[in-house]
Amino acid sequence: MPVFLCTWLFLLFVSKLHGADSQFNMRHGVTDISENVYQLHMTIFLICCVIALLVFGVMFWAIWHHRQSKGVKPALFHESTKIEILWTAVPFVILIAMAVPATKTLIAMEDTSKADLTVKITASQWKWHYQYLSYDKKALDISFYSILSTPQEQINNQEDKQPTYLLEVDKPLVIPSNKKVRFLMTSDDVIHSWWVPDFAVKKDAVPGFINEAWTKVNDEGVYRGQCAELCGKNHGFMPIVVDVRSPEQFSRWLVEQKALKQNLAQQERALQDSVLAKAELMALGKDVYSANCSVCHQPTGLGLAGGGPAIKGSPIAVGDVGRHIDIVLNGKAGTAMQSFSKQLSAKQLAAVITYERNAWGNNSGDLVQPSQIIEVNKTPQEVIKETGVDKTVTPKVVAETIEINEVNAVEEKPHKEPEPLALLTREQLMVLGKKVYQTNCAVCHQSGGEGMPGAFPALKGSLIATGPVDTHISIVLNGTQATAMMPFKAMLSLEQLAAVITYERNAWGNETGDLVQPLYIDNFIKGEK
Repeated sequence: MPVFLCTWLFLLFVSKLHGADSQFNMRHGVTDISENVYQLHMTIFLICCVIALLVFGVMFWAIWHHRQSKGVKPALFHESTKIEILWTAVPFVILIAMAVPATKTLIAMEDTSKADLTVKITASQWKWHYQYLSYDKKALDISFYSILSTPQEQINNQEDKQPTYLLEVDKPLVIPSNKKVRFLMTSDDVIHSWWVPDFAVKKDAVPGFINEAWTKVNDEGVYRGQCAELCGKNHGFMPIVVDVRSPEQFSRWLVEQKALKQNLAQQERALQDSVLAKAELMALGKDVYSANCSVCHQPTGLGLAGGGPAIKGSPIAVGDVGRHIDIVLNGKAGTAMQSFSKQLSAKQLAAVITYERNAWGNNSGDLVQPSQIIEVNKTPQEVIKETGVDKTVTPKVVAETIEINEVNAVEEKPHKEPEPLALLTREQLMVLGKKVYQTNCAVCHQSGGEGMPGAFPALKGSLIATGPVDTHISIVLNGTQATAMMPFKAMLSLEQLAAVITYERNAWGNETGDLVQPLYIDNFIKGEK
C-alpha cells in the first residue's frame, strides 16, 4: 500500500512539473486564453487524480484489511442516510468548484467585442479564403486564398518529408501581435473547422451560418493548425498557417498588400493586348492545374468515380470554349466545382483552360488568352465606362437627387470636380447586385432569399425588402446592433451598395420597382454625417 501511494504521488508531481513538455499533454499556447485553458485543464486533471487516489486508496485499503483470510466478518446493514448525503454533497461541491473557473474561461473565449482587426474566414474544399474587413476602425480591402503548398513529390513518397509536412501553405494569414483579432467563420460547401492549438481557437465553419472567435497573440512567430472536421477525402490537406508580426510590421504588410494589388491590376491591364505562346500557356497551366484541379480531376484528367468528372475527352474540354471559360470562372451550382474567378489571375485562368483543352490528347488547338478572361470578368461599371450609359431610364427612387450634380456643375472651382455618378439601368443594377449578394449576403440569407428561420431573416417578401427604401438602405449601410447583420458602408462601393439593395427589392418576386442609384446612396451617407 505505501508503494502504491508513493507511485501515485510521484506521477502527480511529475505531471504537474513537466506536463507542458510532454507530447501527450495540452500545450501552453501563446495567448492568455490558451494559458487559461491549459491551467484549467491541469486543475481538472489534478482534481481527477486526487479523486482517483482517494477512491482507489479507500477501495484497496478496504479489500486488504477486510479480507476473509483475516477472519473479518462482513457488516450487515442496509441504507445509511449519512452516507447517502455525503456521496451526493461531496460530488456536488466538487462539480461547482470545477464549473466556476470553466465558466469564466468559456465566457472569455466567446467575448469578441472591441476587436482591433476583423477577418472573415470562408472555408471550402480544400482551402481557406481570408478577407480583411477592418483594422483600427478603418475598412480594408485585402483578400486571398490559402492553399496547401507541400510538394506532390513528398505526398507521393518520392521525396523525404519535411518537419512541416502537410502544414505548409502558399499564403499564410498575417495578423498583428498584442492586438485583438476577431474571426468571422463560414463555409461555401460542407462543415469545416478552423483550429490553431497555440491560440486555443477551434471553431466550426458551417454553410449558412457565421460563427465568431477571437485571439490576442502575445508572441510573434509562425503558428500552424489544420481543419479539424472531416470535410471530405482530402480533409488532411487543408492546413492553416498564421504569421504573427509586430503591429509595425503588420502595418507595413498592409501597405505592401495594397501595392501588390495595384501592381496586379496593372499587370492585368497590360495583359489585355498581349498574346501568349502555347508553350508558355501549357507550362503555366500545368502548374495551376496541379495545384488547384488535380485533387478532384486527377493529374491524368481521368477524374474520380463519384467525385470530380473526367476532363480528358469531356464535352467541356473539347466543346465550346465559352462554356469552358464560364464554368471555370463561375463554378457550377450544386456541385463541388467552385468559382475560380477570384482565386486565380487572368493569366493563370487562361493558362489552365488552355492546358485542359490541349492535354491528355484533347488537342482542341484552342489557346485562351488573358484578354478573353478579362473581357468576361468585366463588371457592369467597367462596361459602362467603355460603352457609355443608357440615359433613357430614370429610376423613381433618386429622381429628386439629380439636381445636386447640376448645381455642382455650375460652381467654378480651381480643382477638377469628380465625375458625376452615372445612372445605371435596371439590368446593370440587377446583374451587379446578384454578384454582390452571392458574395456577401447569400451565406446568411440564402441564395433564394429565404433566410434561415431562427438565425437569419428572410428577404423574400420581407418588410425590409418591400417597405420604405430608406430603412432598407440604413440597415445595409449601418447594420443592426445585437445581431449578425454587419455594416457594409465601408466594405462595398456606392455602385455595389446601390446594386445589392436594388437586387433585394426586385428579386424572388419582391418586384417593388425601386431602382436605387449610387448617387442616392452617396447623398444618403452625406445626410447621415
